[in-house]
Amino acid sequence: MSHRTLRVLFGLALSAAAAGALAGSGTDPADYNPFYAPAYQIPDPALMSTSAARGKDIFRSTYRYLGAESGNVAANGKPYVGNKLACGNCHMDEGTRPYAVPLVVAAIEYADPKFSARENVARDLPIRINGCFERSLAGEMIPTDSQWMKDLIAYVDFLSTGLQPGYTWQQVPGQETRKPAALARAASPTRGANIYNDRCRSCHQEDGSGVWRDDEQRFRYPALWGANSHGLMAGMGRLQTAAAFVYSNMPHDKVNAVDPNTLMAAEDAWDVTAYLLSKPRPFNPRHITEDWAGVGPDGVPNALKRAVDASYDYTMPRKDAAGAWSIDPANPPAFPRSQHIYGPFQPITDALNQARQSLGY
Repeated sequence: MSHRTLRVLFGLALSAAAAGALAGSGTDPADYNPFYAPAYQIPDPALMSTSAARGKDIFRSTYRYLGAESGNVAANGKPYVGNKLACGNCHMDEGTRPYAVPLVVAAIEYADPKFSARENVARDLPIRINGCFERSLAGEMIPTDSQWMKDLIAYVDFLSTGLQPGYTWQQVPGQETRKPAALARAASPTRGANIYNDRCRSCHQEDGSGVWRDDEQRFRYPALWGANSHGLMAGMGRLQTAAAFVYSNMPHDKVNAVDPNTLMAAEDAWDVTAYLLSKPRPFNPRHITEDWAGVGPDGVPNALKRAVDASYDYTMPRKDAAGAWSIDPANPPAFPRSQHIYGPFQPITDALNQARQSLGY
């Protein structure tokens, strides 16, 4: 029986009660076991080490431990969490929710470091975690030998113990977000504003500030723009990444994590996400010169692999005065910044492919 067939069968096998629990907050991660079976099972929380339990708490309330009010700051005097988000605001249900970038087998996946053209480095788990601190949390890297890092890794290691014998991490379903069908047009923030008012405002508020739980120092519903939201330099600062997350998981109280019939229309996901990305958010300008810099192990300049929806400079590709393709930031961009924000992205993808060929890559 194929992996695809197994996935369908186990999705259908969910009871009505479990399916109801998968939509909205208060989910018991064990409810996802029928979906993840047979490759993976959420491990028993009773087996969690003390370090992993601390890591889980940091994961849920990251600002409380490492934000501006925690007293814990980096060597430059800045907090490790620059906004007020927590790891769990993106990796939902404590990193276990399918299609919400779950971390259920991340420790195994990153045991073999993966090259990132954006950072020009092979990323292991500590590097990957610190990427989130710098970008999604708009803060600073935590020391790799710190107890915070050890505890976070212990929690991710604990989740990975749920991989079942005879299976590889690649066989665990739901590790990525679902991808909405591509738009041939630019996404519309104007149309997205209406969708936001109808479906998102009641939780995330009219001004996008979310709902903060002061007793736990974390968001019940996270801020979607402004100083307390994720950075523009994060994956969630790019339309294709963020729209896929919204499509897969929102509205939180309406979407069943394992039932595609509960998803919003793809067009609506693109447009409401465009509205969110039309708003201000944190940005560290050092990423202009540092991201997609250098040359990868394959000898190709990382600039030629730049995400087409990374809208901050230096967008790629570029053209020189003679109209030839270029990756020199001194040359003007081939596309307006608005197209890197809202699309359509296929023309940019095609141009990058042409630039690679023209430049001999």
